[in-house]
Order: sequence, then structure tokens, then C-alpha cells
Amino acid sequence: MARGGEFVVRPVQAADVVRLSERHDLVVIASGRGSMSAMFPRRADKSPYDTPQRKLCVGLYEGVAPSEPRGVTMSVAPGQGELLEIPMYATAGHVTALLFENVPGGELEMLAEIAYEDDPAGFEKLVLEKTREHHPATFERIDPARFHLTGPLDLLQGAVLPAVREDYARLPNGRYVIALGDAHTVVDPVIGQGANCASYSAWALGQVILEDPNFDERFCRKVADRRRNHVHATADWTNLMIRTPPPPHLLRLFGAMSENQAVADEFTENFSHPDRQWDILATPERVTSFLARHGMS
Repeated sequence: MARGGEFVVRPVQAADVVRLSERHDLVVIASGRGSMSAMFPRRADKSPYDTPQRKLCVGLYEGVAPSEPRGVTMSVAPGQGELLEIPMYATAGHVTALLFENVPGGELEMLAEIAYEDDPAGFEKLVLEKTREHHPATFERIDPARFHLTGPLDLLQGAVLPAVREDYARLPNGRYVIALGDAHTVVDPVIGQGANCASYSAWALGQVILEDPNFDERFCRKVADRRRNHVHATADWTNLMIRTPPPPHLLRLFGAMSENQAVADEFTENFSHPDRQWDILATPERVTSFLARHGMS
């Protein structure tokens, strides 16, 4: 603000973008809601699904003892989906986020559809029952007498349709607008890469602004080139993880992780490097090569 900036909070629709582009050197759209994302055509080659592949139910809960060592855990229930367990600090203190990634049509789908406010105790009882049945390792650390949602506002239910869109669009006045965040790439939260991907994309955009403050189509192409490998790898890896049924080479890698700590460690480390992860997972042959590097034929 001291340098002359202005911060404005108000609704913006696609129809407002041309007018904004005439007032500013560069317009960046990060909201994927409503008409904004429609400005950027969906890329069919990077968007393999026409419907959400998981029905989501995530809430903050008390009464869940942390894993040892404390950290994020993932439980996989074949044919039913995944449970991500995330230790957090919230207004209620140390709590646990339970993110149920449920296969549509499966036994856990109801978690994404049942209304908590209709019967809070019944909802929490159902969560306990489904966790005990399908994610027993997590259930072992739950104290049923203390288990409860921290509040009605600490629950989200719904679904995400993954999509990758074009990097930029040309406006009727000849100027360009850049897609960022959800306007550019939406991924299922199963591996927690959405915010990471958006943050990386913003950083790449900032680097190109420093190098070439000419906001024409060449500038837009430079942004696309700078972030493509990382962003597309994030989308491809996520889409592989939610494929039903899971591909054999993914299952093979998961099996290898249970037998070889070095394989598990490298897979975990690559959550910070989705491009490296996709180098491993892109094809069955790449998984074979990766396992051979770790002495596993």
C-alpha cells in the first residue's frame, strides 16, 4: 500500500475482465468458480475424467491419538477409497483432520452425503463404524468416548472434478489474461498437492514477470513453459492415484514400499517434487526401472 497499491474486495465476473485489463498491466485469474474458469478451455489430454472420482468428507475431530511418529498418514481400502489423517492445530487445540476419499458407489460414499446437522451423534457413530470397518489402523488410535467433530462448521462434504485448462486467453481487446490456481489446474485432494501446485505456479509467474515485463502472448507462453512440467506432473500423478481400478504398476510400487524402506522414503520425499514422482510413475517400465535401481526386480 505504501508504494501506491490498492486492495479491493468485490465480486468479479468474466464480463469484468476486459475492463480490468484496460486498467492494469496484467490480469491474473485464480478463481475456478463460475464463469471465470470457462475463459480458459479445458484440455482433454490432461483431463481424463468427466465426473468426480471420489466423494469427499473431511472434518476436524478430537479423540484421535497421533501416529508414531506424528505425521500425515494414508490408509487405502481397496475398492472403497482412501483415508488421509492429518494432525492440525485449530481453535480447539491439537485436533485431527480425517479426509475420507470415497469411491462413488462404494460403501463409504454415504459419508459425503449424510447431513451432520440432522443427527450429529448419528453422523459421528457412522464415521466410527466405517473407520473401524475399512481403516482399522486409524480406528485403533481413536477413543470412541472422546471422538467428536469439533463443530458443525469444521466439516466439508462434496466432490472435485479434476481438470487442467489452457494457460492463458486472449481478450476481445487484444490483451491477455493468465490462468492461475484453480482457474488453471484443479486436482483431487488425495495427495494434498492443490495448494502446492498453485503456489509453484504463482512463483513461476513471478519469475517470468521479473525477466520479461512485456505482457503479450510471448510472455504468456514463457509462463506456460516455465511451469508446465511441474503442474502437469502434479495433475497426472493425482489422476493416476484416483484411477479405479488402480493400475497394476501403482499397486506394484505400493507393494514394494511395504518391503523396502528406501523405496518408501523416496516416494514420500517426492511429495515435494511431483515432477520427480511422475518420472517414476508415468509408465510401468519406469516403475520397473525405479525398483531395479533399489535392487528390486
